[in-house]
Amino acid sequence: TAFLYNVWFPRVSTEIAEGVLPYRSKLALVKGAMAMLDYFNALALQVERMRREAGTVSAIAGILKAPLDIIADKLRGYIGLVKDLHRQPGKVLEACEALAPHLTKVALMTADPERKVPIGFWMHRSYVPFISMSHFKNIHWRTLKPIIEEIWRHGHQVLFYAEGDWTMHLDSFAELPEGSIVFHVDRSDIYEVRKKLKDRFCVSGGIPNWLLSIGTPEEVQRYCKKVIDVLASDGGYIMDASAIIQNDAKVENVRAMTEFTRNYGSYPLGQIQSSKQQPHPREELNEKEPMLKSKVKPGICIPWEEKRKELPQILGDENLLKRVWEEVESFGYLFIWQVLLSF
Repeated sequence: TAFLYNVWFPRVSTEIAEGVLPYRSKLALVKGAMAMLDYFNALALQVERMRREAGTVSAIAGILKAPLDIIADKLRGYIGLVKDLHRQPGKVLEACEALAPHLTKVALMTADPERKVPIGFWMHRSYVPFISMSHFKNIHWRTLKPIIEEIWRHGHQVLFYAEGDWTMHLDSFAELPEGSIVFHVDRSDIYEVRKKLKDRFCVSGGIPNWLLSIGTPEEVQRYCKKVIDVLASDGGYIMDASAIIQNDAKVENVRAMTEFTRNYGSYPLGQIQSSKQQPHPREELNEKEPMLKSKVKPGICIPWEEKRKELPQILGDENLLKRVWEEVESFGYLFIWQVLLSF
């Protein structure tokens, strides 16, 4: 967290860069924090409006990205990461291991408190051919798998929004606890997805975006039938486009996908008695022994133990002061990590 504030943030923001007047840099931080608050407040209002006016719940809550993707997207750039993977893979692994506890913490801090909506995990870079299979197994999956397991230990599912073709990595995903993820199909082979994941996880997606843009309603219906026949014969499938539906999608094609699914995708009453994947009972958690270790406790910037040394004698309830300190600290922590992850 200190690295993000002291090194990374000045690199990416001209208002906070070295040499900027203290007034401007401090003002930039305040404006950024208030703008983020305004953004998320507006987002919450739109989610509620969508529920009220369209009867549609939000598909995801929270934010998660893989350690290796963060390095590629925000810290080193893709070219820089590729060079590092070949020149100093050990340091890349160390960096991923250092990021993992914090990415897990942010995912849990921003997750749906009722555990009804999965945490969104955007997957777009760390698969073959962008990285080698060796780097996938020994760095990417080695540091990502414990994150998913820790999140599941807290009772939260993760939506694997698998942009691109992840067919070569389905066996790795099958190692995860049953029901712990929802796997979203973009360009992965739907037959391989059914073979390797369908009995363990819910699956979504699979309708190509290009088809919604340039196809006909009849072509969309035929493709929907194919996907439903392959992935939804016994439940556990959510109809969706391969990626986020764009403005170039034809209204009549989206309507064809929706109406065909409602008609053809319905099950006879009583055929699906109950979901094979029951709600995950939250484990008894020992917060003193998290699965992912970190030198500094994730969720705060400056530990209370460090701040306590700067204060005079406390005559009142020290635990109360500690609780308030850590609650306020979490705002500063969440701000910088959200900047890294979401913006």
